[in-house]
Amino acid sequence: MAEFVCKLGTDSGRVMTQTEQASSEAEVRKRLGEQGYYVFAVHSKGALSSRVMGTRKGNIRADDFLIFNEQFLTLSKAGLPLQSSLEMLARQTRSENLRLALEDVREKVRAGALLSEAFEAAGHFPKVYCATLRAGERSGALDRVLAQFVSYQKTARGFRKKFISALIYPSFLMVFLGGLILFVIAFIVPRFAELYRDLDVKLPPLTVFLITFAQGFKRLGAFALAGLVVGALFLRSALRRPKTRLVWERLKFRIPLVGPLVLKFSVSEFARTLSTLLQGGIPIVSALETARDSISSPLLAQAIDQARQEVTAGRSLSASLRQTGFFPPVALDMMEVGESTGAMSSMLEGLAEFFEEDVNIDLSTLVALVDPIMIAAIAIVVAFVLIAFYMPLFSMAGQVH
Repeated sequence: MAEFVCKLGTDSGRVMTQTEQASSEAEVRKRLGEQGYYVFAVHSKGALSSRVMGTRKGNIRADDFLIFNEQFLTLSKAGLPLQSSLEMLARQTRSENLRLALEDVREKVRAGALLSEAFEAAGHFPKVYCATLRAGERSGALDRVLAQFVSYQKTARGFRKKFISALIYPSFLMVFLGGLILFVIAFIVPRFAELYRDLDVKLPPLTVFLITFAQGFKRLGAFALAGLVVGALFLRSALRRPKTRLVWERLKFRIPLVGPLVLKFSVSEFARTLSTLLQGGIPIVSALETARDSISSPLLAQAIDQARQEVTAGRSLSASLRQTGFFPPVALDMMEVGESTGAMSSMLEGLAEFFEEDVNIDLSTLVALVDPIMIAAIAIVVAFVLIAFYMPLFSMAGQVH
């Protein structure tokens, strides 16, 4: 016998939680239903604690989730029963979070829940994945929609990794430049300042400026660092508020060079997500709702929600998105062609590929520009320090001769 935590409602409108003992969740639901209760939720204590542990340890890694879906698709095509597939995959995964979530899903499926319902109730999986599973269950083509989602995962993951890897080298140069400046201020400047003080040499204005700046920075450095930490914490807290984050999103899309790049990235993310949902057989309104909840940009999510309301009222998708003023004209024109030809999902996939390629080209151009700029900045810092501290030495040498 196992213990289950049950959330129940009565005819009088009272909601309560109580613990029941039974051999399965289905038995608990049947017994409480016969007693006249409305059963809102039933969780075994073990599954409940597993979910809490999973939440504390963190989310499921994208790589682990991709490997799971590839293996799940293979087992499904081989005709292995659903319960056996989930049990086998939970046992062999190396991710503790994924194992706990899969055990929770397996228990819910064993109690009679649909696969999509079980994944959605687990609370660890993307909404687009749960919606895709639901479409596969309704159409009877779970293998096909799973294969589409795996393809979507691979493409999206590859694009994101390429996007991040393109930013690694410029970020390294920026960190190196910052470290170089700190090293000069903390170690090089004080030693030269002490040397020239002992020699009682009259210093040129450039050297005086550098020494004064370094000494002031050393005195106020701790306060500046504390201010940066407090500012970062305040900014992080402020960005959790929807209104503040929307303001930041609007500013982000207006930054020269960076703004258009982020816009193309967001549009490609939306187009690929919506294409996957439509290919799975999900209606356009439901697909827009799921895409809205799956998009990382809140400003784009707001535009999608506005378009969803227009589509619900009977307008076309391209016209509804055009009204938001968020999407580039070329994206809207391609969607309009997809609507007129009846190949919206294929056109959205082509749109995603078009913008992903555009982002890759823009990133390569930016990196090509940033590299020489950062190297030149490093050279300027080094040259400035050398000139500032070797000018007094050259002056002393001239006086000796």
